Amino acid sequence: MSITAKRRAWKYRLKKLYGITPEIYREMLTKQNYVCAICDEPELTQKNLAVDHCHRSGKVRGLLCQRCNTLLGLAEDNLGILRNAMTYLTS
Repeated sequence: MSITAKRRAWKYRLKKLYGITPEIYREMLTKQNYVCAICDEPELTQKNLAVDHCHRSGKVRGLLCQRCNTLLGLAEDNLGILRNAMTYLTS
């Protein structure tokens, strides 16, 4: 896939999946100082920061690195699971 085709696909996914434009994505990225909203680290892969959103409402929450996005996904955005994990790590 050419760079142009990849860019078009990325723009399409932003709009279709999250309802945002590349300009909004860049604004979010700038606001977050180009780092993950959770761990404050830049994305270490060659991918963009992932658009995090509430699966119930569809509301975009921020941009996450692949690791933190996976963490929330595996916990199914369940605060109870995340609280239990914090308790476990601090005991």
